[in-house]
Amino acid sequence: MDKAGSPPPATRSAALFGFPPADLISPDAEDARRHTIEWLARYGVFQGDASVAEYDALRFDLLAAYFYPGDTGADLALGNDLCGWYFVFDDQFDGELGCRPQEVLRLLDALVQVTREAEEPTGRAAGDVPGGPLVESFRDLWHRIHRGRPRVWRERFRRHWTEYLHSYHREALGRTGSRPRSVEAVVALRRHSIGVQPCLDLNERFGGYALPEAVHGGFPLEPMREATDDVVVFTNDIVSLAKELAAGDVHNSVIVQRELTGCTLEEAVEHIARLADARYRWFEETATRLPALLAGAGADTLRHVAHYVDGMRHVMRGNLAWSYRTARYDERGIAAVSSGRQRPWAGLAAYATPAS
Repeated sequence: MDKAGSPPPATRSAALFGFPPADLISPDAEDARRHTIEWLARYGVFQGDASVAEYDALRFDLLAAYFYPGDTGADLALGNDLCGWYFVFDDQFDGELGCRPQEVLRLLDALVQVTREAEEPTGRAAGDVPGGPLVESFRDLWHRIHRGRPRVWRERFRRHWTEYLHSYHREALGRTGSRPRSVEAVVALRRHSIGVQPCLDLNERFGGYALPEAVHGGFPLEPMREATDDVVVFTNDIVSLAKELAAGDVHNSVIVQRELTGCTLEEAVEHIARLADARYRWFEETATRLPALLAGAGADTLRHVAHYVDGMRHVMRGNLAWSYRTARYDERGIAAVSSGRQRPWAGLAAYATPAS
């Protein structure tokens, strides 16, 4: 990054971080790639071959394959469907919708209603929620992920999804009101909107276990999960900086750090990278102490915790590795959101949010 404040392509940011990108990847990435494109196309997400090609260049299949390197077949395809849906959904808010909190809330309410269909007697049949590609694909994804899972896991997964969805409303309020006042305030919101926790939940599903709530929500796993959020947030804020400057977004810790301190963009990037490194180091130091910290836990629980901790590590390092290979944050990604231009699938929310 030069002193003039022009951020570099993401591929030049590797030296900023003190932790390595992932070096493990699932062998089924290509199969998952084809599966998710066909799945999204079946729900009407894409309008023509150019839309498919633009989505495909983002290589979310690599992200899923880095997140779940030990998983293959239907499991990896499901993880990739989740990643693909996340980003299609996220792109709905780069334009005018992202500044209209009430319209955002209507969309979110439709999706939250889907999460209740299998758990609560709502008096509404599945499919009664306003549809369209976003809601219908989410409904399919939700029920496939939930199938056969124990109640403790389902309740946790739904809580994480609800926190994720409602963070978009809070971000929309932030775009129309006061700007974030600190890096800490940005991170507190982005821990939900980054969507890491539902991705971590899939480690339990794919591993065939469900951590006891006292372990999952207690020390040290709860702060380790928060550290995982923070590392992904800080990494994403650095690699997506040029894209978010082009889009005019304010929910970025680098941008807030520069505005609050008056430093250069380069100095702000270096500060946020140090925060990411510190959080990652704390995570690894804590991981080495897990046997002592969880003394008294049964052998199965310790084995499952070790698998889950590996999953957190894969997410942090996998997000970094994918960021260097995707077109989402390079010159093509910047051009895709410059001058008010939106992704071809960015108008899907209109099908689920009736006009006011």
